[in-house]
Amino acid sequence: MNNIICFIPAREGSKSVPHKNIRLLNGRPLISYTIEQAFRAGITRVIVNSDSEKYLEIAKEYGADVMLRPSELAGDKTSMFEVLKNEITKIDPVPDIVMLLSATVPFRENIIVKSAISFFINNLDKFDSLISVQKVPNEYNPAQVIVSSQFGLIMADGKQIKDRITSRQQYPDAYVTSQGIYIFKTSNLEKGSMYGERTMLLECNKSIDINTSEDWQKCEDYLKSK
Repeated sequence: MNNIICFIPAREGSKSVPHKNIRLLNGRPLISYTIEQAFRAGITRVIVNSDSEKYLEIAKEYGADVMLRPSELAGDKTSMFEVLKNEITKIDPVPDIVMLLSATVPFRENIIVKSAISFFINNLDKFDSLISVQKVPNEYNPAQVIVSSQFGLIMADGKQIKDRITSRQQYPDAYVTSQGIYIFKTSNLEKGSMYGERTMLLECNKSIDINTSEDWQKCEDYLKSK
């Protein structure tokens, strides 16, 4: 099982930062950073999937193959699983393994992308997928976070407030996604999820993921500081 491709979804309809996937950052379209990262990691086939012909033309300029996404799979409420289930099987040949990279993380570390691929390939018998993550600080641990639910206020870990954990030593390990790297076996998609039954977590440093105009400004400030 060694047929691996990189899949970069790039929907046109971003509302918080219009056309952010092709907006120029330091003179380059945002999506070009992610395309370059995939090639640097040794992936020989990088595919950008978008509902925009313009986005696809720009992606081709940076060496990517392209797929035009049907408009019915480009809505705000369309899940990534729906996109993957529909689009991955159209690739010829259908890959055994897919590395999905978010187009909105321009400064992800090349060593992390390479490590993610290596760790996953070397553990195919143990895991069905891999996610790049960072550990949640204690103050945001689910054991400390109170959420509103249909049953009233409860802890994020599901406990009642009266039963919340107060000792840091007893906090469960908790993680959030970081650097936007997801690797999975294509066969997972037939089972209703990209993740399968066994997911490997790869810890990494925090990196800016552009979702708001404030995030964009952070990127520009970072580049100015270099």
